[in-house]
Amino acid sequence: MVNPAIDWEHGAKVKWITTILSKGCSIMAESPDVTSPRVLNALLQEYGLQPRRRFGQNFLIDGNIAQKIVGAAEIKKNEAVIEVGPGAGALTIRLARAGVPVLVLEIDRGLLLLINNLLQPWPHVQVSEGDALRVDWRKLIDGFAPDRTIKLISNLPYNISGPFMYSLFECGFPFAGAVLMFQKEVAGRLVAKPGDRDYGSLSLLCAYYTEARILFGVSKNVFWPRPKIDSAILRLTPRRRILEPEEEPILWELVKTVFRQRRKTMLNGISTLFPGRRRDFVIEILLSAGIDPGIRPEELDAGEFALLTRIIYNNRSKLS
Repeated sequence: MVNPAIDWEHGAKVKWITTILSKGCSIMAESPDVTSPRVLNALLQEYGLQPRRRFGQNFLIDGNIAQKIVGAAEIKKNEAVIEVGPGAGALTIRLARAGVPVLVLEIDRGLLLLINNLLQPWPHVQVSEGDALRVDWRKLIDGFAPDRTIKLISNLPYNISGPFMYSLFECGFPFAGAVLMFQKEVAGRLVAKPGDRDYGSLSLLCAYYTEARILFGVSKNVFWPRPKIDSAILRLTPRRRILEPEEEPILWELVKTVFRQRRKTMLNGISTLFPGRRRDFVIEILLSAGIDPGIRPEELDAGEFALLTRIIYNNRSKLS
């Protein structure tokens, strides 16, 4: 079940669990219903565990919602799945039953003991210990299932949602699709449109790399411990990239610069990218992209930022 050969974390060997742990629950023909509060509580007590705020742990205790999330991924037989933050296995067990290769990534060693035991009946499921914010996703995918397209599924720990999504976009979102759970507020930021109050750098990058859609809401009452706000399920589908790989670092620099000063106009916001250049030159760059120098960044969409990026890239010899 556990694959010690995949080296995926910034070139450093990840510590893999190398033995099948026999503590606690025995192998059963049918796995326990970990979405049952009674069963979940018993399992956690058996392993001496409790939800850890440090890792943003809120366990899903509604089997219907768990099945709905897995169904939304529309997993095909020639695909494989990576799940981040399996918790007690509410989604994982349902993914295992789909029969495709599954790689589970969990940072909490205590939960690793539990989930590793629960998954013993399914040798096509691999369990690994690691930090999702430090993953080299392309290396992980190549080592896990290089001949399959990969889908990503997660009931994301709320405290890492933003950094986690930036990390996926930084590596070009190398997935066939993703079904992810976020706090309702974060989901709103991801799908926000230009001019919306919540529109920002995360919204823009999400629109550039993916087509994102909120599928359904999830009540805070189906988690234990109960979080303070409701959640939402998003489906992300990769979008054809407008820019060439060598152009994209400029897009990232541009987006980070102007949204760090989002109340400034585009003219004032990007002037810091052209030190020593006259304002006339910056205005010319903006106008050539069809952008009003007096507009603010939250009024521009991903396509407009991509066009501006390309113009800056093509004029890089004048900027050196």
